[in-house]
Amino acid sequence: MDFDGMRVFVTIADTGTLTGAAEKLGSTKSTISRRLAAYEHQLGVTLFRRSTRFISLTDIGRQHYDQVRELVHEAETAVNNIIDLRTEPTGLLRVSASIMGGQHLLAPLIWQFKKKHPKVRVELVITDEYVDLVRDGIDFTIRMGKLQDSDLLARRLGSGHRSIVASPQLLERYFVPQIPSDLKRLPAIVTKPDNNLWRFTNGEAISVNWELSTGTLSLALDACVQGFGIALIPDLYIKPYTYRGELTHLLAKQPLPSVDISLVYPKLQHQSPAARAFLALIRDAY
Repeated sequence: MDFDGMRVFVTIADTGTLTGAAEKLGSTKSTISRRLAAYEHQLGVTLFRRSTRFISLTDIGRQHYDQVRELVHEAETAVNNIIDLRTEPTGLLRVSASIMGGQHLLAPLIWQFKKKHPKVRVELVITDEYVDLVRDGIDFTIRMGKLQDSDLLARRLGSGHRSIVASPQLLERYFVPQIPSDLKRLPAIVTKPDNNLWRFTNGEAISVNWELSTGTLSLALDACVQGFGIALIPDLYIKPYTYRGELTHLLAKQPLPSVDISLVYPKLQHQSPAARAFLALIRDAY
């Protein structure tokens, strides 16, 4: 089997041009053209339609591509994995998370990664704004909830439980809610104005009356401690405050659905050695 010819064929189909394939394989356009011609001669078929400006798969070329592309990609991944075992990763790794997610979830992973791979430079992009991984050049991000973008991959890190909390001062000024509908009579703090619909595991949904929209989860937590309203906060972030008595759980017998916490990354045929090393660490940890 002419695996090199097959790899050239798949790379041309992936990139859409002979020039793109040559750049990806570190070769020249003329060499790639000769390798493709030899591979087609060996198979006895024409795999691409060619013109002076365009190249496209024939019907039989499309069938062959669908049959062998995963084989080629998996073989390249296997080779890269062996190289990773022999060489220490270097380069830049860009990882994003929300402000509180960066502190509580991402930071421990990054410290562990840096101890294992000290030659990799790591840039943390910590923001509560939405990050477009491809546009912003981010290798990984941590997100909560269902993955909406089908062009991204996700590895589940766990699930996050959330609670409705309030400060003792707020409850003294108002009252302690006994049922979900009582929440409508209390001032609420949200991160965004449209985050005011709070759902319970029994299917009940309450539209709270927000009086403060903070833009970030960390500010929502701080505002809640200050007594400005009730808030819906992940349990991971509120434990120190409930332990010190600065926040109180509300409606503890009315649980809210947990949300998935995932490491999200773009679908790329070739990841950098640093990105592959970070993903390997995550796989070992989770």
